[in-house]
Amino acid sequence: MPEYHRAFVPGGTFFLTLVTFERQRLLAEPDNAARLRRALAAVKRERPFQAIAAAVMPDHIHFVWTLPDGDGDFSSRVGRLKALFTRSLGESHAATGRYLAFTAAAS
Repeated sequence: MPEYHRAFVPGGTFFLTLVTFERQRLLAEPDNAARLRRALAAVKRERPFQAIAAAVMPDHIHFVWTLPDGDGDFSSRVGRLKALFTRSLGESHAATGRYLAFTAAAS
């Protein structure tokens, strides 16, 4: 069984990769990309951070985020992003509740 280690670096910069469940090409649809942007904006309002870069592919996303000084909790932000995006997809997609998974590396 893999052992996952999450970096806790207050004020750190993190490279994050979020992958759609079963590599579905959800993000190739413009409406879904817009949903992702709205979810990201909501998370930034709730728990501020700086999105340095983003690359959106049909089945995954790469982000570079910098957190505020003294704050190393990227995990709850990612969780909130996943929840908001999944809910925005509506009943047909939200049945599993599993549409984005992620890995992260701190720098």
